[in-house]
Amino acid sequence: METTTVISQETEQAAFAGPINNVSQLWAAVIAGFQQGNSDTDVMYPVYQALNPKITLQTFSNVFGAVFCDTYWNLTFMDSTILAKSLVQGIGLDPGIASNYAATTMANWRGILCRKNSSDVGSIPVPGSLTESLDIVCNENSPLNQMQLIQQWNNEFWKQPTIGKNFVYVRCQNLNFLGGITAPVVRLFYTDGGFNQPPTSWTQCSTVANNSTTGSISIIDDATGELVQVSAKNPLLTSGKAASEAFYFTTTSSAHVCVIAAIASEFFTQDNPLNLNEGNWNSAQWISHNGSAAWHNVDPQKQVEDTLKFYNQDESPEDFYFSVTCRNVPEGSLISLRTDDANAAFDTGALRVTGRAQSFKQNVTLPAKYEGNLKVRLESPEGGLLPANAAVEITMLWVLKPGHERYADAAQHFSAQAAAANGQEIALQLGSFTILGGAQA
Repeated sequence: METTTVISQETEQAAFAGPINNVSQLWAAVIAGFQQGNSDTDVMYPVYQALNPKITLQTFSNVFGAVFCDTYWNLTFMDSTILAKSLVQGIGLDPGIASNYAATTMANWRGILCRKNSSDVGSIPVPGSLTESLDIVCNENSPLNQMQLIQQWNNEFWKQPTIGKNFVYVRCQNLNFLGGITAPVVRLFYTDGGFNQPPTSWTQCSTVANNSTTGSISIIDDATGELVQVSAKNPLLTSGKAASEAFYFTTTSSAHVCVIAAIASEFFTQDNPLNLNEGNWNSAQWISHNGSAAWHNVDPQKQVEDTLKFYNQDESPEDFYFSVTCRNVPEGSLISLRTDDANAAFDTGALRVTGRAQSFKQNVTLPAKYEGNLKVRLESPEGGLLPANAAVEITMLWVLKPGHERYADAAQHFSAQAAAANGQEIALQLGSFTILGGAQA
């Protein structure tokens, strides 16, 4: 298939003089075209014409997918079909080949990454827990040094929020974006601890320095060893690590909280959860397909029975289940989940732990637009809190059966084609909450 691409001589000469002989030059050329305000398809043809044939079209696709992130972002995910269409229009690729390149591009995040769990390396959709971010840091009522957060990159600094003012920071890194990111913007939110909380239930945090709802990030300057704010002069370069300025939120109770971070940049201005529409699909996709956002839903046990919020955001009754996974929980401990609401009543009863890595699940159908309270009881064999080295992860999953309006979408976007081919249910994660043992050693 051939297409005719029209681009002005002025645009071609201004941005793309000279051959592109390596991947670094490819990134530089595409970023230059972007910065001049050109569309992705206007940039594609002259770059393609100047490209050394040793540079693959997959690499070509990857670079455009990262630099023109805003063009391909479709509300809650990076849409490979938009990139594929651009590859067809921009350089005349066969639609099937373009789709394959685009799908491979969107399977890996390139840009600012905020880790959702300790194993997060930018795969999309994110495997494993979506809400155990070690890059969201709470230090109760004491400020932290940003340099320390960067230098101790894999340390978990999280402390249980205290009643009153809490200092919170966000870490991030430039993952596989071979260019400088100069204008990152951090937004931070908190909400009641639980699952599938709609953005309307979130409270936006403000910065400590000037009470702004957006914050800056800083890096360690290689030359001076000093902390400097990211800017055009001091960009966040490939593999660079950074930490935000301090935010604060104020709690009035000791109830569990969830903290959510989203980081926008000049290449991804659309990363603003305030623009998210409610709905289970939007929540499931945004949390699993956005590398620049993260949640922290991990907290120590406060009492034998804790309460967590849970929601059905849709305007129709929907099926869900709660999955409970024990980690290092002593045998003989008792675990139960229940809700007292007659509209969604269930009670697992006291389940006795017989193995330190035990798991179980509880099905429930929730009414439309439902908000409920999940009573979680975790009791040690002695009748008190679980020991400090124990953890119980509770995950809420949305169950889609064949025929559900989102079933085909789920099969495509969550790599569940095999399940769909066999007519099996598809379960989409809506977040988890990990309760750590609260007993003092």
